[in-house]
Amino acid sequence: MRLIREFDALVHETWALWRRFLPRVGIWLVLGWLVYTTCLLTSATLGNSFGALGAIVFVVGITANVVSVVFAILSLKPGLSTTQRLAGPGTASPLLDGIPSTVFSPEKRVDVAILAVGPVMGVYAAWAIIDGMVTDGLVFNAVTRTVWGTGEFSISRSLDDLPFYVMLGVVALVLQLVYGRLVGRKHSPWWKVPLIFLEGLWVFATFFIVLLGLRGFHSWLVERAFWRQTLHAWHGFLEWLPDFALFAGLTLPEGLQKLSIWLTEEFLPGVWDGIALPLVWLAIVAIVFGWRNFRSRNLFTRRLREQADRMDASENAAKPFIPAIGFLTSDLHDKWVPLLHAFRLIWRSGPFVLGAYLVLSALLDAGSWAFNAILWRFFAADSTDQVLRAFNATDLIHHVVVTSLSLCLYAAVFDRGLATTAGFIDATASTPHAQGVKVQ
Repeated sequence: MRLIREFDALVHETWALWRRFLPRVGIWLVLGWLVYTTCLLTSATLGNSFGALGAIVFVVGITANVVSVVFAILSLKPGLSTTQRLAGPGTASPLLDGIPSTVFSPEKRVDVAILAVGPVMGVYAAWAIIDGMVTDGLVFNAVTRTVWGTGEFSISRSLDDLPFYVMLGVVALVLQLVYGRLVGRKHSPWWKVPLIFLEGLWVFATFFIVLLGLRGFHSWLVERAFWRQTLHAWHGFLEWLPDFALFAGLTLPEGLQKLSIWLTEEFLPGVWDGIALPLVWLAIVAIVFGWRNFRSRNLFTRRLREQADRMDASENAAKPFIPAIGFLTSDLHDKWVPLLHAFRLIWRSGPFVLGAYLVLSALLDAGSWAFNAILWRFFAADSTDQVLRAFNATDLIHHVVVTSLSLCLYAAVFDRGLATTAGFIDATASTPHAQGVKVQ
């Protein structure tokens, strides 16, 4: 079967990448973990006794963790065999659109980090990874308060702190825009390093603004009369239904009630974590590997693109404002629109590559939990003192092994999917055949 062939190919390609690039990937992950853990402990120790300093140190740690992941992904780029084939001379194929020059040209790590930190931290925020980091900070802060009497943790999930995060986000965004304009023409990459932190601070603040805003909206919603009326109508509908006997001793109303609970508590979270998250990571890998220099209008249909071209060629009243609009939307165009292009590219890989990938991703996730349990058994962490001593060691080993395998899987799937899209892999056989693409 094609699905089994793809599964086997992805396993072998992932293993080959992991064996070859583990030292490079591992070094970046270890460095990121060290900086993150140091900043986490420092922020927990500072508490709220020094104003926003504790929060800023915490964001520095998260940003370092994200940057290490971006650099680890970037270190896998030399192992992409499909990209090397695409760079060959005289290649042309209608199966793949024009390739951005950044796919083949060498890029500075800082430039890649500036463009990729925001989307990666967005993934951390949307899938509650940042929320887990905040929980770790609260745990460490509880220990430091008990031992040294420090202040409370500087990061709070209270709705009362919403103005603080709004101010933090506005300051980070303004500084990012102003400083970015000032150092835009500097040749040394070190001038741009603060932009990475400002991007992380902006996304972090935006995450808490959205989180607290949603919590406030939920609290407001459940107190409204129409919400209570909706719940009353639902329960009235269940009571109105006849008690037809279903399977497992359930009646029709009981079955619908259990189905609604399963959809909201099991199915939708499962789709979010088991399907959406792996696909988003593929898009992240694509933009780190250089697939990001596209025009926003390329997302439209051909008819809409032609209309946009005619508007550009004609004289209209909005033309004087186009530079200002471009400046204000540059962040969206450079960092977030490429994700949509990456999704289009990934989707064209076909159901077999993506299906095999989702199965492998689920297996890797299950193996991650098992590996963590094995580590705790190995360190015999069955008492409070042993848990505290073994926590950092188990966390580092688990982070390096699982994250490196995950990143190699993402790179292997992207490379395999790209080869399928470009026509390098026959649909009926796993043997590559010569095709090519045009390079823009």
